[in-house]
Amino acid sequence: MSQPHSSAKPDLQLHPAMPAGEAVRHILQNLLEAMEANEEGTCAARDPEFLHDFRVAVRRTRSALSQIKGVLPAPILERFRPEFAWLGEITGPTRDLDVFLLRYEDYRESLPEEFRDALEPLGRFLKAHQRTEQSRLAEELASPRYRQLKKEWADFLAAPGTQASPPHAERPVAEIAGKRIRKVLRRAIREGEAIGEDSRPEDLHELRKTCKKLRYLLEFFRSLYPPQKIARLIRALKTLQDNLGDFQDLQVQLASLQKFADQMAAEGEIPPRSLLAMGMLIEGLQRRQRQARNEFADRFAEFSREKNLRLFEELFAGTEPSSKEKTMGSCLKGKSENKPKEGTYQCDKCGAVSKKKGHLCKPDKLSGKDVKKIEKKTRKSKGK
Repeated sequence: MSQPHSSAKPDLQLHPAMPAGEAVRHILQNLLEAMEANEEGTCAARDPEFLHDFRVAVRRTRSALSQIKGVLPAPILERFRPEFAWLGEITGPTRDLDVFLLRYEDYRESLPEEFRDALEPLGRFLKAHQRTEQSRLAEELASPRYRQLKKEWADFLAAPGTQASPPHAERPVAEIAGKRIRKVLRRAIREGEAIGEDSRPEDLHELRKTCKKLRYLLEFFRSLYPPQKIARLIRALKTLQDNLGDFQDLQVQLASLQKFADQMAAEGEIPPRSLLAMGMLIEGLQRRQRQARNEFADRFAEFSREKNLRLFEELFAGTEPSSKEKTMGSCLKGKSENKPKEGTYQCDKCGAVSKKKGHLCKPDKLSGKDVKKIEKKTRKSKGK
């Protein structure tokens, strides 16, 4: 029997001077091969890991199409971004139910012994709905739409054609990789530093998504950098990701269990003791989520410590000055504000502030928390 196929081949070798367009096609070809290797096992539902690895390859493909900018032709992005988003959508429900079934025994064991059997209606519900979703997924992966997507995508990767070359396609891949990694790292640090005790779960979820983008970039381009050093940064990031992932997974589990209870009640399949058992299960998940939330500050501080940031700078420093080295307002295309205000925009490149987004090269809209953070840093710098 074939085994699930990881979407991150260790033997994918890029070279610093390789044109970025060629390097990205190598990465995307690697991911397509991972999708195809897991396709049959996903359709046959042989092992949940086939679908998991299929989804990872799809997710990384979507990340590459959105994160590595100016390298692939615009018509290609317009054609394939929606299609890979569709693949993410159709595989999600089955994977969610797979995960619940994989955790089912742990759920039972977390309950007092006298309530474990009361969870059996939930188990039957999950299995029935998983079979339904799995059948739908197999039909979608046998559809003309999916076959056409695979054919056209493989054709493009094998022979990019004669379309006009995008602006960065011929630039060295190391230059493109370093610039993009620096930008996403700055965003991760900015988002993490803005998270406080009163931050919403959505704020942690946004940071989780940014960290995932950073992780994918580091893994796409890891062969360009010293193995031990890039591995150290990936490990440091993974520790933070594990915490953010636990928090978000628990958030999803809590919402899903409440939805399942409503569905089971509507289908007439939830005895009172089962409802009580699910309530106890939800309470236990809430305690675990609070614990993950309490651990966030230490995990983020560990990731963003000076030693790691110096290593990021060492590996990914570009020839252009960093955002801290640029003169304030050096790329402003209009009137600057005297100070940051909520609802204004701050250039991620030179730090200038403007009411109009179009006046800045790399605009980020400022929230009230962003403004307070900037003001706090300003006061500290003046006090030195």
